[in-house]
Amino acid sequence: MKPDDLAEGLNTIFAHSPVFQDKSLIVDVIANPKAGGFSRIHHSKKRFNELKEIVKRSLSLPERTSPFSLKMHLTERCGHAAAIVQRILDRSPSNGKDSYHLIVTAGGDGTSLETAERLTRLPESEKNRFGIVRLPFGTGNDGSEGRNLLVALERFLGPAMFERRPALRVTPSEEGGSLPRYSFNIASIGLDAYVADMTNRLKHNFPGDSYKFWVDVGTLFYDRVYNVVDMGLKAWNEEKLMVDSNEPRLLIAMGASGNRQYGSNKNILPNEYNCVAVAQTSLFRKLLIKGPIEHGRHEKIPELMHFTADKLLIEYSERIPLQCDGETVILAKCDFPLIIERLHDVYNVLVPA
Repeated sequence: MKPDDLAEGLNTIFAHSPVFQDKSLIVDVIANPKAGGFSRIHHSKKRFNELKEIVKRSLSLPERTSPFSLKMHLTERCGHAAAIVQRILDRSPSNGKDSYHLIVTAGGDGTSLETAERLTRLPESEKNRFGIVRLPFGTGNDGSEGRNLLVALERFLGPAMFERRPALRVTPSEEGGSLPRYSFNIASIGLDAYVADMTNRLKHNFPGDSYKFWVDVGTLFYDRVYNVVDMGLKAWNEEKLMVDSNEPRLLIAMGASGNRQYGSNKNILPNEYNCVAVAQTSLFRKLLIKGPIEHGRHEKIPELMHFTADKLLIEYSERIPLQCDGETVILAKCDFPLIIERLHDVYNVLVPA
């Protein structure tokens, strides 16, 4: 499937869509033609078949009575999605009363992350005009609205509304000079960020999903690549201190909510708690608990600590990888203390009414 096929299919779907039926609807699609859903034969064919099924279902609906427009934008480089979206936001004619603006992403984690981040930065008075739907066209698809197009696009076939969602802001110490980053699914430091980083590096040369391979490699070698030393952790929930501890840790992860998965369907946050910390342990224990952790079976694993928090403050004296929705960076000692905080109701997602 090519981006033009997606644009043609979406035009047909929206021509029969009851979404904001009595309003004018503006749709902009941000697509990365190099994403796996376009460039990898197996994934592309699967997504095309899903698209055709939703198009077929839409044709059984009456034609839309209110006007809509749809425009496709193709990204060409890292950061291009953010620039495109900013232009769209600045020039949008929607007013949030009789017209709405929907931004649809069709790319990987980077495309979705850049787009959603721009929406969070809108002034509060502007946010109700805009919403997002993230289609699963990458190999990870952290935070996409469904693992396939049948789920993601079905919302266009019935009444829908904009719903506010939380996000995470990750702020390094001013000492290092790094700017805050955002996450809309899970932000984490340590072992799983290392796995995400190596998966991304391999993907540039060998397209595909090597996540499982790097989970196995990371379990064996992470603490040989990165020094695992004492990691200070303070966690607050509703301004109440919930955790205050200091010990060697393999990772700390925080979700925008509980019950969160990574794109490869790994249940890192399998319950209502939105945070998990995993203590350093022996190689034998790592091999023993790797499978249960991957599959969300976290009960009775003493190395794991689950808790709910709105804010984390992390202290660390070594370099360590950070990932936000699959996009990675290496933090230095000067980036600490690191603050991860949950921001409530900061952007809109289109959901079934």
